[in-house]
Amino acid sequence: MRLIHYRTKVPNFGDDLNAVLWEGLVPGLFDGDPSTGFTGIGTIIGMPCGEVPRLHVFSSGVGNDPIERWRDKQVEYWCVRGPISARILGLPADRAITDGALLVPLLRDYPKAATGTGGTLVIPHFQTLDHPGWPEVAALTGFELLDPRADPLSVIRRIAGARLVLTESLHGAILADVYGIPWIAFATSKHFGIPKWIDWTASIGRDLDLHIVPPPDPGPVLAYGRPAGPYGQRLRFDAAAGLAQFRERIGPVAAPAPVSLKARLKAALKRSPLARSLLGLSPARTAEALTRLAGAEPALSEARLREELRDRMVARLGALAAAQGRRLAA
Repeated sequence: MRLIHYRTKVPNFGDDLNAVLWEGLVPGLFDGDPSTGFTGIGTIIGMPCGEVPRLHVFSSGVGNDPIERWRDKQVEYWCVRGPISARILGLPADRAITDGALLVPLLRDYPKAATGTGGTLVIPHFQTLDHPGWPEVAALTGFELLDPRADPLSVIRRIAGARLVLTESLHGAILADVYGIPWIAFATSKHFGIPKWIDWTASIGRDLDLHIVPPPDPGPVLAYGRPAGPYGQRLRFDAAAGLAQFRERIGPVAAPAPVSLKARLKAALKRSPLARSLLGLSPARTAEALTRLAGAEPALSEARLREELRDRMVARLGALAAAQGRRLAA
């Protein structure tokens, strides 16, 4: 069996966690057999994965790719990220557990519990950090800026030490929740995967409260479009809203659309200094918004539920390991 996960040109700790988590929990799980694949953390159900005829899915989620892409494969769903993924796939309700990052504290060398040594942590989406202004925001707020493009161990150690996490990164929220650290979700542009967030928040018994924050530079807005609501607004999404968005987003595979006039105009605006200045975005404006956000009511799952989900996930992983002739690490 070989590991299949989402890879980007730049690192992203949530995706990169796959390379250390599964082998760390089940030594020898991956032997390179090209006929069988394993997908773990990520919104990757339906993603292109070559000619692999058989797949084992463990805690992956639906949301980016049409599930019909895997119709010709033999897929074993050991568990999925949330109840919306299970519903879309027609799986029994008990196959919905939560994101596999819940198992991180079981890894050797990773924090076993929150350390409480830090302050307020700000984690933009890894692609939001392609655009400038975030170091200036951190200096203005006094908050700590965490780059999710660093290696998983260093990122997770800093999350485990935080007092509060303000995050645009889904796995920033997930790892904060794993360690019992209050977190608040924010979006700076349309490049925010609302459906996958709702799938996960539904798995921990919560709706998604999303706060709209202006970015310090117009780049994310010009690249991806404006976020789901006006700056300063809080939006709430329940599981029903998430299911509707999932169905809209993962329709059948369509032919590539021609470049529209709107897309050409947006590309021109990205190159226009005047257009960028008219948006009125700045590090000071972002800092003010994040300072207010830090006073909002944070989210956090119940400790009892986290323990229950972890026990269920460990049991499912043990069953998968046994089916492959392996055992969980002691």
